[in-house]
Amino acid sequence: MANSLSLVEQPSQRQMDALWTLWERMAAMFPGKFTRDNGTAPAKADGTLSTAGQTWATALRGLTARQLGEGLSACLLKGLEWPPGPAKFRALCLNLPTFGEVEQEMRPGRDRSAFSMQVRAMMDLHTFNTADGFQQERMLRAAYEQAMRYVAEGGKLPEPMLALPHERPTLPVVSDREKAKAAMARAAADLGFGEEVKG
Repeated sequence: MANSLSLVEQPSQRQMDALWTLWERMAAMFPGKFTRDNGTAPAKADGTLSTAGQTWATALRGLTARQLGEGLSACLLKGLEWPPGPAKFRALCLNLPTFGEVEQEMRPGRDRSAFSMQVRAMMDLHTFNTADGFQQERMLRAAYEQAMRYVAEGGKLPEPMLALPHERPTLPVVSDREKAKAAMARAAADLGFGEEVKG
């Protein structure tokens, strides 16, 4: 009888090759740390996937060899000291921003990636904007995890949004000082200031 908890029933040869590649590279990049948490191999002696192997196979499902390579490269380029978990590794493969990057992109005047736009779509922005810092972080973290699951399930991301350029306000140039003085005098009289505007 098949184990009902199995996440991947019969992995293909391609899936098994990807898992073995992942195990070898992660063990090399994070000596001792990766295998301590995930075991020395993705499969048991009888060839069936271990629990960690099943979890990682699910995380890798649908990824191309190129995306897998990008995820492994990102572990090195980002200087990670600890191996990422399956969900975070999938995010690296898909080139999704980290939680810290999304947190920065949520600030006013910042460009927002497609993923950050999805995170925003999963929040009540009014409640977020009126919450204190601790509540905002909790809401953002929950929306981030929800967006990660959405992407993992094949959800389509919205378009990214560029921040509007910030332009310094400029003072109007007065070309005719006499006309400006007369207009100010009329405005003062209309408002009942009763004093003539002096130049």
